[in-house]
Amino acid sequence: MVEESLPNDYDWFIDQIAGHHPSVIKNGKREIGILKNRNDPSIILKPKQSGGRGECEVSVYSLLSAGRTASLRNGQKVSSNSTTSGKNKWFDWEHAREEDIQGLAKITAKFHGLQTLRVDGEDHEFMVLTDMTSPYTRPAILDIKVGKRTYDPLADREKQEKEVSKYPALEIIGFRLLGYKVHRSNNQIESKDKEWGKSYDETNVEKGLYEFFSARSVEDTKEVVSQSIVQIDRVTEWFAAQRSFHFFASSLLFVYEMDETKLPNISVSMIDFSHVFPAEGHPDENYEHGLIHLRERLQSLLSRD
Repeated sequence: MVEESLPNDYDWFIDQIAGHHPSVIKNGKREIGILKNRNDPSIILKPKQSGGRGECEVSVYSLLSAGRTASLRNGQKVSSNSTTSGKNKWFDWEHAREEDIQGLAKITAKFHGLQTLRVDGEDHEFMVLTDMTSPYTRPAILDIKVGKRTYDPLADREKQEKEVSKYPALEIIGFRLLGYKVHRSNNQIESKDKEWGKSYDETNVEKGLYEFFSARSVEDTKEVVSQSIVQIDRVTEWFAAQRSFHFFASSLLFVYEMDETKLPNISVSMIDFSHVFPAEGHPDENYEHGLIHLRERLQSLLSRD
């Protein structure tokens, strides 16, 4: 029998929406999901993926961590600390611009390094990140994958066709709802997964967006949506100027407060960096397409009766 155990003082993160999840069993083992340290509610521990994908994500967060401390301005070369080499190392940030690095660092979670923990009888490496939901009493959380295509430049024809078949509407609307969690006042958590998201396409995706953004109350919907648009504009402004990164299969994480005695306090953060490529001086038209269309769909909610 496979051992199933977590380190002392650690639990599975109840607000994880997408990605590997311990409820999924593969080859007789449960997937390793995001962990939460009971002694430090401000952080989460996201499992580092295997191979180049994991190395890529760590390299991006390491780069941003250096950008936060302004080491570039001090003449220090930023290192991704990557151990991947050869054809699998597509992530080389030597020519990433300082302003792009520091701008991205402002719209994503802070990276606190790597930590190895023993889970289910095996050692696993985790990225320690700021928990973007921790400031909220009862958060509502939505994960939206952005970009009109999710496969990266290394994908072969079979991989491309597989990705397109998962959600054909993506090439039209430029984003996909991956699911949400809403903390209700009765201590219950309402959850929707990727199958819920796939039920919406270019003809009705506004309905899915409205379902999430109206969860606090119908009366507060316009304020929550308006604040979300302001946050999307902040991300879009960075994308319009940056020429260092191209993102594939990356998401925006929306969080707002469900406790009606407090302000909604919407936050929007970029997450998931396992498929990031050097932009080589070109804009990221794939991701920008998604941002533009997502903003348009949200804008349409403001005119609803």
